[in-house]
Amino acid sequence: MPPMPGMTNGDGNPANNGMKHILVSLDGTDLAVHVAEPPATPVTMMSGMGHDYAMSFEVLENHYFNAQYGWLQELPIVPPAASDVWIKRTGATMPGGATFRVFEGGMGMDMGSWTMNQIHTEAAEAWKWDRDMQHDLYVADLPGEYSMSFEVYLGDATTGEPLAGYGSATTTLYFTTPVPEPSCAALAGVAVLAVVGCRWRKSRG
Repeated sequence: MPPMPGMTNGDGNPANNGMKHILVSLDGTDLAVHVAEPPATPVTMMSGMGHDYAMSFEVLENHYFNAQYGWLQELPIVPPAASDVWIKRTGATMPGGATFRVFEGGMGMDMGSWTMNQIHTEAAEAWKWDRDMQHDLYVADLPGEYSMSFEVYLGDATTGEPLAGYGSATTTLYFTTPVPEPSCAALAGVAVLAVVGCRWRKSRG
């Protein structure tokens, strides 16, 4: 059976591996969010180029991905009756022509149970968080810099309608793709020089 993917980053520096939690707290009527350091920001995506992955993780093949970021209660959150914590995507940045998707995960130590349903699409409604630790897979198809922004708020447990009198919080998650190996970069440079040389010879001919 093909292997499970890794969830840590792909820059090769052990200091930058491991979970990176998005800590959420409720103080009275105000939600607060902050992203823990370390690992460093931005996190580096792993490369699935040329890899085969098990089960529903096939969507990662020939893509870049990272699951380090995980939503986590900083202290236990007790929402008002008939309400819950909701997370809504508010924006994203990516290279031109790229796609940037999020697939639903779960506890970081149990990737075999992750649903891998696509969430946080551009047109999606807010996603209800059960307040357990939640690591999702952020997946991109082109090299470059990426970010995704979210609003976290208390809303009706069924409809997600924001609760009056409660404040929301926002955060942005940042990603980068791996720097090419020196051999790959050298090959790319040779290819560019070959094209330039060919054009130069044609112009002289």
